[in-house]
Amino acid sequence: MEGLELLRELVRVPSVNPPGDGEGAVAELLRDRLDGSGLGTQILASPAGRPSLVARLPGRPDRPPLVLLSHTDVVPVERGRWRHDPFGGEIIAGELWGRGTLDMKGVAVMHAEAVVALASRDREPDREVIVVAVADEEAGGGEGAGWLVADHGDQVGFTDGRPQPEVLGEGGFGLSGIVARPLMPIVVGEKAPLRFRARATGTPGHGSLPPERQAIRELARFVEKVSGPRRARLHPVMREQFAALAGTVDGIQGRLFGLLSGPNGHLAVRALAPQLRSRAGAIGHLISDTITPTEIHGGYKNNVVPGEAEVSFDARLLPDTDADALLRELGRIGRRHDIEVEEIWRSGAPASPRSSLFDVLAAVSSRLPGNPVPVASLTPGATDLRFFRARGSTAYGWVPLVLSPELLATFHGDDERIPVDGFATAVSAMTEVVTAAAS
Repeated sequence: MEGLELLRELVRVPSVNPPGDGEGAVAELLRDRLDGSGLGTQILASPAGRPSLVARLPGRPDRPPLVLLSHTDVVPVERGRWRHDPFGGEIIAGELWGRGTLDMKGVAVMHAEAVVALASRDREPDREVIVVAVADEEAGGGEGAGWLVADHGDQVGFTDGRPQPEVLGEGGFGLSGIVARPLMPIVVGEKAPLRFRARATGTPGHGSLPPERQAIRELARFVEKVSGPRRARLHPVMREQFAALAGTVDGIQGRLFGLLSGPNGHLAVRALAPQLRSRAGAIGHLISDTITPTEIHGGYKNNVVPGEAEVSFDARLLPDTDADALLRELGRIGRRHDIEVEEIWRSGAPASPRSSLFDVLAAVSSRLPGNPVPVASLTPGATDLRFFRARGSTAYGWVPLVLSPELLATFHGDDERIPVDGFATAVSAMTEVVTAAAS
């Protein structure tokens, strides 16, 4: 089976980030596969020494390059919670087990095999195809895709006088169990991360004589006021998704999706928000911005009321949210509680428009097993595609593999694994897309 043994080799390299050890070995294994098919390859190291692979198959310079983007690092594991070795690359009951099988070494192999197949043809592609397998995605991408796009843009498709590259990456696995037919998202954008801290000040004192203005108590009130999903609203991409579902789903579900995509969809999404959040999986997180407290610090002795306390937040914003306006609103709320709100970091980019590549992805998606419904979508998590979108690229997240809710839960969790038959189908589908897009 094409690519299966290569994926097993990649899984056996524990390229856990942090610290990222093993990223170079994964890049070299992929390089070996691509070198043997005549692609020009190089490994570029960031100033901190983090290696990323770039492999190029030449094509016409007057068309946008096609970039196939993946990452070589994986998140840590809790070995004692896994039923099988997370770095063993074992095949058990028709599934390949191991960290990175889904996120994202399996996709890196799909990209590599698709380009190898394209390179084996007798004629040059109608556009250049660039395979990019980067370091550091799981820690924000600053030493991988972010650095490449900023400092070596010419190596990843940004060349003066040429159209901006089109990019295919992660974020769009198929989903079963939401409606009768599987969904095959084509991710055109993602929620933007915004991290900020709130620092409260109060009157310090003895626990037996509690002062009126206490930092921790004011901070708790602030957290209660701002945390959770904000007001539900309908982003244009989600309206398009609900319209597609309304045309393919029968019964009450179809009528509900029709309401959501209709002229009063902005009212329907507010009314149906509780049900969407509790029953619709990731869709429920794509109808509003969210603010989540993630770290809290305050106090140093059990019987002392501290004068300061601090909490950090992870906000995830729909692509058209005004982050500055949100911070100003949070600042106004904070001042009522003697709390200072300070931005830590932000990232994000606008959603990509539809292109002919989107149409190719939709056509191939509809032919996958189970007859999935191809839908434009957003993703709640951040990916390296944002670096390309921010520079003007059209970028889509798409992986032609339909996952059950059980397998989807293994992303960044325990017992990550990929069905062998599903992987073979995905390699064929990715090859079909890359061949069509480069022809």
